[in-house]
Amino acid sequence: MKRVLLVLLLGTGVALAAPKVGSSVTIRVLSAKVMKSPKFIGPSAGTVSRGDQLTVKQVKGDWYLVEGSYNGWIHKSNVTEGKVALSSKPGGSGGNVNRDEVELAGRGFTPQVEQQYKDKNPNLDFSHVDNIEKTAVDPTELEAFVTEGGLK
Repeated sequence: MKRVLLVLLLGTGVALAAPKVGSSVTIRVLSAKVMKSPKFIGPSAGTVSRGDQLTVKQVKGDWYLVEGSYNGWIHKSNVTEGKVALSSKPGGSGGNVNRDEVELAGRGFTPQVEQQYKDKNPNLDFSHVDNIEKTAVDPTELEAFVTEGGLK
C-alpha cells in the first residue's frame, strides 16, 4: 500500500521534500510577500512577483528563508522548485492577457468561467467579494491585533 501511495504522489508531481539549501525557487503566484519571520502575520520584507527567482538559505517546516530581491521567509505554497523561464510575466510585453486574467487563471478561474458561473447564478451579488479583494490590512496592525487578542 505504501508503494502505491508513493507512486501516486510521484506521478502527480507532489513534492516529497523541501528544496535543498542553495537551490533556486521561482515565484508561481501573481505576487507574494517575503516575511521578516516565518509566519503569515507580521511585517514583510517586501513583495515578489510571478517569475522572480530566489535562493533558498534555510528550510523551516513549510517556510523557506530566501535571498533575492528581498531577503526573508516565504511560504512553500508561493513557489515552485527550480528556475522557471516564463514566456510572459504580468505587465510584460508578451501575450495578450492582463494582470487580472493571469491571477484568475492561476486560481483556475478564467473570465469565461466566471461569466458562465454568473450566467447560471444571476441572483448572486459579487460586489461584496470584489470589495473584500480590494481590502488591504497593514501587517503591523494585524500582528498587534493578534497579540492583543491573545490569538495563536
